[in-house]
Amino acid sequence: MAGNKRQLFLKVGERLFSRYGYRDVSIEDIAREAGVGTGSFYTYFSAKEVFYEEILDSLEQKGIQEVDRLVAGFDSPMSRLKAVYRFATLGIRKNPILLGILTGNRKYTYPGQEERLEGGRTLRQHVERVIADIIRDGEDRRLLRTRPFRDPTALLVALYDAILMNLDSLKIEELMNDALQLAERGLKRRIRLRPAPRPRSGRRRREPESPA
Repeated sequence: MAGNKRQLFLKVGERLFSRYGYRDVSIEDIAREAGVGTGSFYTYFSAKEVFYEEILDSLEQKGIQEVDRLVAGFDSPMSRLKAVYRFATLGIRKNPILLGILTGNRKYTYPGQEERLEGGRTLRQHVERVIADIIRDGEDRRLLRTRPFRDPTALLVALYDAILMNLDSLKIEELMNDALQLAERGLKRRIRLRPAPRPRSGRRRREPESPA
């Protein structure tokens, strides 16, 4: 029974935070929506910030698992990179809390966010590590060329962030396709075939006759 009530709080909290953000939802709002007294909240959670972080932990862990699942479904580095970018529109776009945290929307930020970033276990940091791994794998397999770039990981992460910041745009699909095309043209190694040597004729070229 206690576990059910705890899960009820988390479910209600996620719904309210998604709709109104962190600052505009109080513990009283959560308890009222859950149909219990405010005191019950403190039986399971020590503070609103701790409660919010637990919800965020759950959402980000699901996001991390989804990114890993999508990437594991492809072999080529470019296909894996495209899967990471597509996750931004297919996964994060549907989750206001994750999107708000990733884009720095003040509606969804909270006091302990800086300490959380220092822990290195956020979805954003995981995506950056995945992109770095994809580039390293592409270099090792000689499928990607990174020499023209000083920091290809930073470049691709910046493109990823640009997509996140424009998810509400009507032209997000065009932006996504352009970003992926830019990444592919810049990174994909192309095999250049040497032209075949011209066959030499077996006959000697006849020298012109000298005038008499």
